[in-house]
Amino acid sequence: MKSLVLLLALLAFPALAEGVCVPAGQWQAGSAPLAADAALQTIRANRVLLLGEKHATPAHHQWHAQTIRALLDSGQPVVIGIEYLPRSMQSVLDQWVAGELTPEAFFEKSRWAELWRHDFDAYRPLFDLARERKIPMLALNIDRDFIRQVSREGFDKAAAGFPGGAPVGKPAEPDPAYAQSLTDVFRQHAREASPEAVARFIAAQTVWDRAFAEGLRDALAAHPGALAVGVMGQGHVENGHGAAHQLRALGLPQVLTAVPAAGCDTPATAGDLLYGAG
Repeated sequence: MKSLVLLLALLAFPALAEGVCVPAGQWQAGSAPLAADAALQTIRANRVLLLGEKHATPAHHQWHAQTIRALLDSGQPVVIGIEYLPRSMQSVLDQWVAGELTPEAFFEKSRWAELWRHDFDAYRPLFDLARERKIPMLALNIDRDFIRQVSREGFDKAAAGFPGGAPVGKPAEPDPAYAQSLTDVFRQHAREASPEAVARFIAAQTVWDRAFAEGLRDALAAHPGALAVGVMGQGHVENGHGAAHQLRALGLPQVLTAVPAAGCDTPATAGDLLYGAG
């Protein structure tokens, strides 16, 4: 079971497909370049912005911070939701934003090395910006025990037997294209690829998507007038699948997705903005 959870955490993000070239520092909508001010206007016309990443890629996290800073400078209030920590670490995140913890103390108290594992220094531009500008940061993730239960039993049985009940609502059924991409990833890496095992893998992945979506929905309710910016792995963002699909199922259709593109390595997109983030 541990190997299945590792698959969920590390391998459920399809590789970027070659095709469209996006110069460094350039926004792009499909194959058409988009000026930075037009990109900001497009973003501000929505209620939620999902920013993808390849984990611990410094250029991606610098892009996150630059984009959020530009939104703030344009007068747009922002609340940031992060995949990196579970909701149980919200108080520690609050302490960080309030300036009450050193980086070393935050790293220790948040159990970063255990819960996220990627190099914290790569994420510092976003964390430092939130601290500097006192931007609310919300931990969107859930503790892994429920994910493990779903990966063993499926959502319904896990929810019925989990202490205190399920931490998230039942996810909406994924789009067929998303389900197929997850199936392909699972079959490439798993020893067991029975239909039941694939279904459990997809169920666990969509629980993560649902958790992020519900967290961002709650962020909008708690911060009226703010734009909710969710930062998460690219597999949760691309093509309007993942978290965006779950947000729409929650009645929030005004969701924009943006993903980083390096050179000519660009994902196959359906409505995503692209940014040449190295």
